[in-house]
Amino acid sequence: TCLDILCRIDEFWANLTCDLSQPSDTLKASRMAVSFQRLFQGNSTNYPTSDHQVVCDAEDSLMCSIHLNSSRTFAVLVTVNISNVMASTVLLRIPARPVKPSPPVILAHIQTVEAELILSWKEPSDFSGNLLRYEVRYSSQNTPPYWQVVSALEKLNVSLDLEPLLKYTIQVRCTTQSQLPLWSDWSKPYYIYLHNVSYIPQEVVARPGENVTVYCVLNGHSANASMAMWSLNRMVPLDPSLYHPVNQRVSQITFMASKTGMYDLLRCTQEWSIPYSRINVEGGFINITCVTNGDIDTMNCRWENEEWAILKFRSKSAEMSCDEMEERERDGEDVGEMGPECSPNKYKEKVCTFHPLKMNCYKVWLELPSHLGLIRCKPVYVSPINHVKPNPPTNVTPVSLSSGILRVTWNPPLLPTEGLQCQFRYHTLSVIEKWKFEESVRVPWAEVEIPDMCQVYVVQVRCKHTSGIGYWSEWSDSIHSTPQSSRAPERGPDFWRMRQDDPHRSQSNITLLFE
Repeated sequence: TCLDILCRIDEFWANLTCDLSQPSDTLKASRMAVSFQRLFQGNSTNYPTSDHQVVCDAEDSLMCSIHLNSSRTFAVLVTVNISNVMASTVLLRIPARPVKPSPPVILAHIQTVEAELILSWKEPSDFSGNLLRYEVRYSSQNTPPYWQVVSALEKLNVSLDLEPLLKYTIQVRCTTQSQLPLWSDWSKPYYIYLHNVSYIPQEVVARPGENVTVYCVLNGHSANASMAMWSLNRMVPLDPSLYHPVNQRVSQITFMASKTGMYDLLRCTQEWSIPYSRINVEGGFINITCVTNGDIDTMNCRWENEEWAILKFRSKSAEMSCDEMEERERDGEDVGEMGPECSPNKYKEKVCTFHPLKMNCYKVWLELPSHLGLIRCKPVYVSPINHVKPNPPTNVTPVSLSSGILRVTWNPPLLPTEGLQCQFRYHTLSVIEKWKFEESVRVPWAEVEIPDMCQVYVVQVRCKHTSGIGYWSEWSDSIHSTPQSSRAPERGPDFWRMRQDDPHRSQSNITLLFE
């Protein structure tokens, strides 16, 4: 007689249950009994027997269960008795309770230069033991999702064929390579949205003038890479000799990174929108200009750049000359003290201020945060005393002398104390803004010949450090010249006359003498 007995363990690994049905070839119903006896672990061939025994009996069919002590029970002896005839004892070895693994983590994706999209993930951190196998499901529908499932076996990545302009939800789960596999929960959702175009790399760091290779992947299956037209920074078309198709859907360009600015933007299509490839330039030149005010207590630094991003202005100061600071940093030495961070709030605000001011050397540069770390422009070393813009001169007094000379005097600003050179310009009041400039002088006055002393002249004066370093001050306020002052006599001079008559000619000569 063949007995069909089915034994199973519940999901909590707490009970062993066996089902036994009366054999179909039995002539009549008989009394059946099943007994269970737990065994504990000994050596590989010997299991000490427990005193605890469970016996179930019934007619036709029965279900019998025994509680498992999961920490000690490793086998169960099963004995079947029908009509007092005992079958051979069966030893059921209890497998180790399978552990449900945690779901995979850190889902990510890349695209290759062969236009292949690779999804990758990390195995759960609490995993130890047998190799895991994986399943990936993805859907571009939200309600209800229509899942497509891909098996990944033991690999930690899989290639997916996704369409552009659709938002995909992707999840991964795993299970152990055991006799009783138990799947993990699905991972947290990971989302992929493919634009019509992708770039490899999407972002890269290069030095000024360094060659960079970028690939443009056209995600539509009907795309043709030979139609790609690369452009720089939104509008500048690039020479077609720089790029060529790699295959049906991929175009490649080798491009020289700019020597100025913080980054370049590359695109391979006519329409200008996201995405693009960004070439970050480490050490590119940006024109940073610092000006110290006339009171030499504040320095403003401004810069010019075309990037849309808001840059961070950073600085270090050291009590040494700028030549020494630059040389020691070139040798790899870390010198100076970092200054506070300055981040203008608006795109058009490109100025940062030092106040109070130290009379030493400042190293200033601009930073741009990126996914690849901070990008820095070429630093500028500034000594505040060499970048002074003096205050305008005061008490400007232009006078037209009777000798045909325009004489201008002024009071120069008090700082810088090393001395100043000043220059004046002038034009006649009747000729608007047609300035004539005179050479600079190191004394607080200057003269120039003028054709007409009775004309009114408009005069302005500015000053600069005597050495020529730094900046000219603003022009002083416009002042109108005045003629040299003089007083008329209170009465006319004494005078006499001498008369000579000529009676023959009926005329007289009169000579006037006066003092």
